[in-house]
Amino acid sequence: MTVAAVIVTGSMHFDPKLAFDFPPGAFDFSWGFLLGLGSASLIGVYDYLGYYDVCYIGDEVSNPGKVIPRSILLSLALIAAIYFTMNLSVIGVVSWRDFVPAEGNPKADFMVSLFMEKVYGRSAAVVFTLLVLWTTFGSVFALLLGYSRIPYAAAQDGYFFKVFARLHPTENFPHVSLLVMGGVSMLCCLLPLELVISALVTTRILVQFIGQVVAVVVLRWRAPQMERPYRIWLYPIPNLIALAGWVFIFTTSGTIPILVGLGMLVLGMVFFLVWSYLTSRWPFGPTGRA
Repeated sequence: MTVAAVIVTGSMHFDPKLAFDFPPGAFDFSWGFLLGLGSASLIGVYDYLGYYDVCYIGDEVSNPGKVIPRSILLSLALIAAIYFTMNLSVIGVVSWRDFVPAEGNPKADFMVSLFMEKVYGRSAAVVFTLLVLWTTFGSVFALLLGYSRIPYAAAQDGYFFKVFARLHPTENFPHVSLLVMGGVSMLCCLLPLELVISALVTTRILVQFIGQVVAVVVLRWRAPQMERPYRIWLYPIPNLIALAGWVFIFTTSGTIPILVGLGMLVLGMVFFLVWSYLTSRWPFGPTGRA
């Protein structure tokens, strides 16, 4: 309802002169353009991250081999349509010059509220701001439920602390993992939002996204006869395109996010090796101790 209100309101009051008011040299190629594109893509990736939340609850999905890929593709298409139309609706009513540059500009943090205030007045903007906060809470809540399954699944397989494998005695969900994830999330709220987003995305690019691209190649090479419910069309072209995109976003994210991403990767490797040594797992042993 909140998203639909923005899109409908924007379409009713849309001004093409505001929406397509490009600054001088907007389409001139430069290194600054590439850096800006990388920074914008970093935020875009963060905004899209919920599209694969279904993967974290894969064992609770019927016919996951078909449902999960379809869910991801459908989510991507819907998010892209919503993301494009909602942003276009806002800048078609409120000029981007009102909140750019964002540094030191209080309006940049309340774009949608400013949008509603300009159309309906301050009272409506206050009500709509509460709706935005409620929508944000719902989004975070849904993601938190999904992410809490990761430590839970790892603990069940013996790759994480056993306490995270506990289920709530009556409601049958991983309550320990959920509480810890919620606590960590609250601590992150004490840090600047841009730093948190950049650090999270760059870390994920290295550990998860690039790791997945490489892992698919390795898996197909080591187990070519393995049964697969679906295949990668035009393999390996999609892998190479994805790899190039992730490397581009990572290298243009800024010095601090890059260092954080590399630091978390190294820290994770250290913890993995210590854990593997203590449990006699690979590369220190073929199997783990009980």
